[in-house]
Order: sequence, then structure tokens, then C-alpha cells
Amino acid sequence: MFRVNFYKVIATVLIIAAFAFGGYLLLRGKEITMPSLIHPVAGVRLLMSMDGFRFSKSENGRVSWRMNARSADLYENKEARLKDIKIVFTSPESREATLLGEAGTVDTSNGDSSIRRVTREVRVITSDGYLLTTDSLFCKAGERVVWTTDPFKLLGSEIYLEGVGLSANVDLRKIMVRNNVKAVLQE
Repeated sequence: MFRVNFYKVIATVLIIAAFAFGGYLLLRGKEITMPSLIHPVAGVRLLMSMDGFRFSKSENGRVSWRMNARSADLYENKEARLKDIKIVFTSPESREATLLGEAGTVDTSNGDSSIRRVTREVRVITSDGYLLTTDSLFCKAGERVVWTTDPFKLLGSEIYLEGVGLSANVDLRKIMVRNNVKAVLQE
């Protein structure tokens, strides 16, 4: 009885080995693709998610701008997708401009960012008392420039300005409006 079971086991092992070797001979040199369920999703890979994100840039020993967000997803292409964003630019004369928004992105290699409206407008508030509101805002951090192609409203102590499309320095001292300009000067 022991011999019969031994021969059955040996026969089974030899049959499995023959199938494995035959499969190898048939498939060698062939490219085998994995099912799509096993492949990672195409696109940029998420590296890390975090609550509480801080990012800043210093020039000549002083912070020229700083960014805070409630949460961030960091990707391998150096992009961070942010929620509840606050960017504060400080000029050498200590004037500040604060950009606020609910969602956006930042290129962590250079600080360039975009902020967009979700339920509340994107806002820029300056220490000089100006308020700019719009649906989206792009920021070139190194050049301290913001722009939008959306409708906007700008309110200050001496002016109310609205239009479509705007390019400005972050403290809103120099502004270029693209279309449909309406302005009211106040005393």
C-alpha cells in the first residue's frame, strides 16, 4: 500500500513538472501583460496626504511669502493639491497681501499656485484695505503676480472696480484689466 501511494505521488509530481516545463517552453520569449486590475492607475502617483501644510519662501533672511493649507495631497510631479488655502505675501516695506481660497494647487518646486472657488469666492485682501474677489486666481510666486480670466470685483477706500480678466502685482498697486471695465471713484 505504501508503494502504491508513493508511485501516485511521484506520478503527480512528474505530471505537474511536465506541465510547468511545457508551459515554460510555450510562453518563453512572449510578452505577458497583467490584467488592468493589477496595474497601477495611469497618471501621477500620490506620495503623501497630510493635514496641516506649510510652505514658505525666504529672500535675504526674511520670509517673502508663506502658504498654509488645512490639508494637502503631495504627488510625485512636485504638485500639491490643497484645501482651505491661505497665502501671505510680505513686501520689503512690510505691506501684506493675503490670498484665500477653498481649493487649489501649488508647484512645490517654485511656489506657483492656483486657487479656485468651491462655495466661496477666492479673495485677495491687502494691508492697504483692498479686497479683490473672483472665481479663480493664478499666482506666479517668484514674480509676485496674480491673474484671472474670470469676472472680478475690487473694492478699496477710494475705488470700486469690476471687469473680466485681471493681471496685477500681489499688493494690487498695479492692475491691468482685460475686458468690461467698470470703475467708480469715491472721495
